[in-house]
Amino acid sequence: MIVEVCASSLLSIKNASQAGADRIELCSALEIGGLTPSLGLIKQSLEDNFLPIHCLIRPRQGHFFYSASEIKIIEQNIENAIALGCHGIVIGMHNKDFELDYNLLERLKSIVGTKFLTFHRAFDVILNPEKAIHDLIELGFDCILSSGQQEKAIDGIDNLKRWNDKFGHKISIMPGSGVDRDNCVDFKNAGFNSIHLSGSTYITDLKPPSGVNKNLSFLKQNLRESDIKTISEVVNIFKSN
Repeated sequence: MIVEVCASSLLSIKNASQAGADRIELCSALEIGGLTPSLGLIKQSLEDNFLPIHCLIRPRQGHFFYSASEIKIIEQNIENAIALGCHGIVIGMHNKDFELDYNLLERLKSIVGTKFLTFHRAFDVILNPEKAIHDLIELGFDCILSSGQQEKAIDGIDNLKRWNDKFGHKISIMPGSGVDRDNCVDFKNAGFNSIHLSGSTYITDLKPPSGVNKNLSFLKQNLRESDIKTISEVVNIFKSN
């Protein structure tokens, strides 16, 4: 039973480790669904060695149809993450028809090699998802992170369960988006062996002194860190016998 935590800071990784999580999807910019983290964050995360690091490769926010120049960035970022020693890679893209680009994914898989490979929530906008699952299995992917093509995984649980029942012996179907201590038992009872969450809370302990212009927009940007208590509760519920 695997609890994966998406984290964008060293403190969040440490908190997830203390809470009993099994691995990290490392990213930046959680508030927009995650982007590729900096080389410095990847390197230090690996050196700290709290948990296995699976690196998100996503060059920008928005849709998952990438230009030729963006694909070059994706390839370079995969190579960098592999060279630094990441334990897994997380990617996702589609063609202009919102179907898998098989040839592109085959090329990226060759760069990833034998590292654990996850197809992220780009899957949730793919047409004909069952054909896509067949293709991802054929390509050698290990995992699909999905909300069942709904905004939240609990709303897509019927789709997720159908795919897991049909394909789960060949590829891991991992629910993600809105997974928390209140619904993780639903995914456990539905037969999933892995879940994905941030388990984060907003940090508001920094108090600018008088004289600092508190109306500046970047002082109002929310800072999130993985919460030990929340993740511990999820781990205990999801992994209990």
